[in-house]
Amino acid sequence: MKQFISILFLLSFALLSCKQELPEPPEYTITCYAAVYAKGIFKTDNGGKSWYSIDRDQVDLYAYFKRIYPDPLDRDSLLVTTTGAGLFRLDLKKKTLENNPLFEEYSLSAVVSRVSSTSTEKKWDMFVATHGHGIFLCRNGLGHCSEYNRGLIYRDVNTLLSCGKNLYAGTVKDLFKWDEDSGQWITASKGIRNKNILCIAGDEKTGVLFAGAGAYQGKRGFFEKIPCLYKSTDQGLTWVPSFTGIPDSARIYAIAINPESPGRIYAGTSKGIYRSTNGGDEWVKMEQGLPGKVKVFDIRIARMPDGKDVVYAATSEGVFMTVDDDVTRWAGRNYGLEPSAVTSLLPGDALNLLTYGKPVTRRAERGIRQTK
Repeated sequence: MKQFISILFLLSFALLSCKQELPEPPEYTITCYAAVYAKGIFKTDNGGKSWYSIDRDQVDLYAYFKRIYPDPLDRDSLLVTTTGAGLFRLDLKKKTLENNPLFEEYSLSAVVSRVSSTSTEKKWDMFVATHGHGIFLCRNGLGHCSEYNRGLIYRDVNTLLSCGKNLYAGTVKDLFKWDEDSGQWITASKGIRNKNILCIAGDEKTGVLFAGAGAYQGKRGFFEKIPCLYKSTDQGLTWVPSFTGIPDSARIYAIAINPESPGRIYAGTSKGIYRSTNGGDEWVKMEQGLPGKVKVFDIRIARMPDGKDVVYAATSEGVFMTVDDDVTRWAGRNYGLEPSAVTSLLPGDALNLLTYGKPVTRRAERGIRQTK
């Protein structure tokens, strides 16, 4: 009898110790575009149930790491940055692909668009970040571009962020902020130890910024930990480490702040996806439904008609989605993509709405909310 009770106790303990397999998240109808490594640009209009190539003749894009952005002057076009072939415009109606001659063979990393209005006209400013040539400012079209590098010590630029009236640039060796008074870039990395900044994200409601770093380039002690993620609450004047729960060796490729709940933040890293529900004080790895070893290059968040916040991730193993609940799992959304790494996502309605200094946003079926 004692032996039977012991066995029953062990079985009960084993069952309780097993991780509960959560159901897949509900399906939503979302239009989205994806940049696929070794392939071109794909589209889904059903939340990722199936993807199809916008244009079969995209061979010029195949060999490159790509990111996609809305064209501020043409809502029916996408801008595609590449790591070696410059900047392309993809016309969604004509399904044509054109390479911009100004950036031919450049390695581009980011595009940020801002609008300034006067009583008589609306003007678009587009900032283009490159590796090796710094930043370019293009006014009202890519045919009128000039260098925007005054004060920018390092010309290998990894990322750009427009948050409110502020513009930030993350480079391989420092983080910079554009200073309107002096008309130049100034260092804005006080407190940051790893200054190889790969991504920056900000929330305009709270003014909080996050900066994620890549491989540390300096010397470290044998047991020394170098933070890979930082937080600022004063518009980049000072930063503090914000990586508790994330391995210090991780590279932070993407940060997404839930626009409806700014305390809930996602970090896409070289070691998977981590989430904070307390404003970056602590991070927990999200594993259910994801491959064991996955790199995450982009994350987007959208508010759905039922009040749920849906999260999409572009990874080395394709596209995955989940719902931003306290307990959740990821589901693959890769029919038509497999097997492919996805390097960037863009909501369809990002092509319809651009606002000065703010991320491209729209609700319900209006696509994934851009949080960078």
